[in-house]
Amino acid sequence: MAKLKTTNATPNSPRVRRYTQLMAAVLYNCHFRGFAQGKIYKGDLKGVCAPGLNCYSCPGAVASCPLGSLQFALVNSHYRFPYYILGTLLLFGLFLGRVICGFLCPVGLLQELLHKIPSPKIRKSRVTRVLSYLKYVLLAVLVIVIPLWNLAPGFCKYVCPAGTFEAGLPLTLKNKQLRAMTGVLFSWKILLLTLILVLCVVCFRAFCRFLCPLGAIYSFFHPVNVFGIRVDTNLCTNCDACVNHCPMDIRRVGDRECVHCGSCRSVCPTGAIRYGYKKGGAAHAVTAVRIVLLILAILLVWYGLHQGDLDSLKAKAFRICYECIGIG
Repeated sequence: MAKLKTTNATPNSPRVRRYTQLMAAVLYNCHFRGFAQGKIYKGDLKGVCAPGLNCYSCPGAVASCPLGSLQFALVNSHYRFPYYILGTLLLFGLFLGRVICGFLCPVGLLQELLHKIPSPKIRKSRVTRVLSYLKYVLLAVLVIVIPLWNLAPGFCKYVCPAGTFEAGLPLTLKNKQLRAMTGVLFSWKILLLTLILVLCVVCFRAFCRFLCPLGAIYSFFHPVNVFGIRVDTNLCTNCDACVNHCPMDIRRVGDRECVHCGSCRSVCPTGAIRYGYKKGGAAHAVTAVRIVLLILAILLVWYGLHQGDLDSLKAKAFRICYECIGIG
């Protein structure tokens, strides 16, 4: 059985998590001058991917979006395999997984703040649990299949609300030329953004639960991610208070739908839920998988850097992405 080891530097309250979310959102978008000028940041940091969903065409963004970077890399995969971005996603997933969704994603923060608006709320049910699989369909079709056909970065172009909210709106408001280029696609993305924002008011983290392919990617790592919510099976009484309390569509704490927000800790009668990492015991197989994935991730990043993937990513990030905005 996996032993649990906790650290003193764990997020022990909702307030700590909220501060972390706010700091992440600010750090991702700290090029404040860009909002005033309507221009994107073109420094070297743009070649580095931030872990959360944050559009790299946002005027304030100082890093790239891993989901957008993956799509554009796949569009160009006929002559350059995306070693660097795949290695980066492996590292993010291996160490944090969906902890990123709960702590380091600006879109997650926005959804949680919207849900605080007083309104009738949609409670989780069998229907929402089924709908939670939709994000995997979007991942397969819009993030992988369409880009591999060299057609377009499907999710960025047709769905992504972060691109519309963070890049489309501020850039078109400041730039008359871009505003004149908008058309049906931009109108569609504005409509979709509006619907998603309204849905997030009545349904907790609706985009995260049903539509976000980046969350889908990180969810694959839930059996092996190093840090996150863990349950001490020696203390757990299987009362399901945590599952019933959680607003996400989880079946158990720490599964693919868990964003590691920690709200379940407040209702656990035995204090069995904590932040930590697995060590030793029956987790030898998990440890072996982690080591293999870590080595693979390092090799992918190293080889990608050797092949010039970083420069390629920066070159793309230095240009305004019309697909993210909703032009084209």
